[in-house]
Amino acid sequence: MMSNIYNDNTYLNNNPTWNEEDAPVKANNIIRLLNRNHIYFETVCEIGCGSGEILVQLAAKFNEVVNFFGFDISKDAINIAKRKETNRIKFEHKDITEATEKNFFDLLLVIDVIEHVDNYFKFLDDITLMGKYTIFHIPLDISVWSLFREKILIESKNRVGHIHNFTEEFIQSILMDKGFKIIDKLYTAPTFRTMPFKQKVINRIRKIVFIIHKKFCTKTFGGYSILLLTENNTQHSV
Repeated sequence: MMSNIYNDNTYLNNNPTWNEEDAPVKANNIIRLLNRNHIYFETVCEIGCGSGEILVQLAAKFNEVVNFFGFDISKDAINIAKRKETNRIKFEHKDITEATEKNFFDLLLVIDVIEHVDNYFKFLDDITLMGKYTIFHIPLDISVWSLFREKILIESKNRVGHIHNFTEEFIQSILMDKGFKIIDKLYTAPTFRTMPFKQKVINRIRKIVFIIHKKFCTKTFGGYSILLLTENNTQHSV
């Protein structure tokens, strides 16, 4: 199973920081989405919290009323996250979807997770009743560019474990089928550690096209992800 790579050091060796350097940007985008929709919350649960850095960044921006809980199936990730625990931020090595006693949270964060999950239909069924709101961050890996260069998708599978690939409309349709009402969304730009000259040219074109027409750009050049704020249907039948 692909899930083994998160506990046998494979993912850790490919991503030694667990991509925590991207956390400040992700946290700021989450805050932007919450603020413009006036979402109030006191408990936040991140499912698949990785290094825990997103919760650390969020905790610094919200007052002491808000408490944060992070869960991950990876011992490697939790070993990193545990160093960051405070009286307001707690981390646990646990598949929370398999817990017999379900906790309820004001806000769920599912940031770059469902593309890694073997059975994401079951995963979505399992979490629908766990929170009032959910924020998903999902890479839009399917584009015209990726279809002509499929090795991009294969490299993504091998390096970061993306075993599912989505377009915007498709994943939104799935979420609605599973009881998540979409309230708001925003696109997030790709980040690059290093960028060869060819990639710099492509990225410059991508940015220009994005300014002109966001959706056309994501479908043509790819590289973008989508941040979705949803209200959960707590009456959804699983």
